[in-house]
Amino acid sequence: MRTDQAEIRPDPTIALVDDLLGGIGRGEIRVPAFQRPFVWRPNQMLELFDSIERGYPIGSLLLWQTDERVPSLDRIGGLEVPPPQAGRQVSYLLDGHQRVSTLFGVLNRPLRDGPVEEEQDWIWQIYRDLRPDPLGSDRYRHHRSGKYSPHLLPLAAVMRTRDFLRHFHRVELSVKDSNQADALTREAEAVTQRIKGYKLTLVRLQGASIDQAVNVYARLNRTGTRMDPDQMVSALTYRREQPSLASRIDDIVTSIADTGFGELPRLAVFRSLLAIAGESDIMSPRWSLVADYVQNRLHDDLPHTGRAVRLAAEFLRNGIGMPHSRFLPYSHQLVLLAMFFHTCREPSGKQYDGLRRWFWVTSWSGAFAGATSTMLRRALAEMRRFANGDAALPLDVSDVQPMPESFNLNGARTKAYVIWEALEFPRRFDMLGQPFEVANVLATADNQIFRHVVPRDPRPANRLIFPTTPNTSVLMALKGLDMPVGPGLFDGNPELRRLVGPSKTEQILESHGIPVKAWRRLCDGGIGGQLFIEDRTELLERRLRAFADHLGVQVGGQVAGAADDDSE
Repeated sequence: MRTDQAEIRPDPTIALVDDLLGGIGRGEIRVPAFQRPFVWRPNQMLELFDSIERGYPIGSLLLWQTDERVPSLDRIGGLEVPPPQAGRQVSYLLDGHQRVSTLFGVLNRPLRDGPVEEEQDWIWQIYRDLRPDPLGSDRYRHHRSGKYSPHLLPLAAVMRTRDFLRHFHRVELSVKDSNQADALTREAEAVTQRIKGYKLTLVRLQGASIDQAVNVYARLNRTGTRMDPDQMVSALTYRREQPSLASRIDDIVTSIADTGFGELPRLAVFRSLLAIAGESDIMSPRWSLVADYVQNRLHDDLPHTGRAVRLAAEFLRNGIGMPHSRFLPYSHQLVLLAMFFHTCREPSGKQYDGLRRWFWVTSWSGAFAGATSTMLRRALAEMRRFANGDAALPLDVSDVQPMPESFNLNGARTKAYVIWEALEFPRRFDMLGQPFEVANVLATADNQIFRHVVPRDPRPANRLIFPTTPNTSVLMALKGLDMPVGPGLFDGNPELRRLVGPSKTEQILESHGIPVKAWRRLCDGGIGGQLFIEDRTELLERRLRAFADHLGVQVGGQVAGAADDDSE
């Protein structure tokens, strides 16, 4: 990277919303192609306009003003924008894409009546409810049908006087009460003035090089949706003849998500690329230096990274049994697995066994909680030696504790526990005795499927994936099961027990790892709920120990997991 560049000082200026929209409409303000796509949720768009009307700050916009031509987007907010004029400087938007797209896409849209032509375009149809509301809540809303309503002001009519007058001419014709029509018009005029008169802070970088511009961006205290590190590096490694680094990482993530495994962490994929490209400090926050160091290798190593990450995901899904990527205990595990599969093209059965043992030990021991650059550098070196067959993976089993103390899906131990439980009890029955594959449920449902049996107890044994009929709690469903035949009937006659087989209730309970004794205590009420959890915890701990023994891992200390945060 050049070290003799003059220091660039950002130049803040004030502009009205109309000035910003006009600059975009003339092609003077462009969004560089390396920016992330529009990802704001509909409620974020509504909150932006509510903040503007109230005069709240929405954060500054960072513009890089340069004679250099950088590939940029032809559409902003779903609307086509003109190309930059020849011989004129262009301001490239480095920070504020989501906010600017929302403003331009909503306020510059043609005024229309009725539904949008494209289904996905409904998010740009935002209206201001003009009726009195003392709390000021829900003043802005999306209006999917687009059907005319006199009390809804379409924001598409705010910036253009002709559209504003056309809309309120219709209001005057449709509202019989002239006082009501006047009140709606006055409120609309006040809203329009607040939006038109809102002052934006534009921070301009005049004459900066692209690496200087990105470096300033990285240091800003920003709000809203941040640019990921790989997108910042994309700005420094962009090649006109090929897609950006960020878009190619998106391709890797999307190709794996399309298999049904879900989206892998983009940052982990990027760090996998850095590691494969030879960068020693994959956690460095100085991304412009990283890009300068490896920019000639990043694009060349992307195909190798894509292959390695796909093999790592396949190992997690089939070799470990992870039902969905969201249960990956540590994103660093993906990086290290990608390094292994990049280094070792034909792993042996012994190496696969070593990787499985490594995955479970690192998940159970909180190995990557608060991982540092030094720790990851050492772990990558160890993984390369293991992949080359030069050494076994060193494993610290002194704090292997498979059972988390509390069920917290942000924690690594809990995620590992969910994976193990899906392997241990793969086929379960609902309250009606209908079978379901738990891996399929985990791959398609959200975290709300993990339901409490009794209130307020945080232990994992108190959570079940147990579909019930509507308005039926798990506790009610369990208590409603038929009482199985008592054990005394089969005393001294195991052959009869074998011939009769387990009852429907026993099958349901066994499929969820619930001892019949624990269920009976639950049905008794009183402190039975706590006894249920203790009995089920005992069974789960015993089976977890057997699973660890099968892997050749000795559980250290007490089985109950530490209360410390074991997340990244």
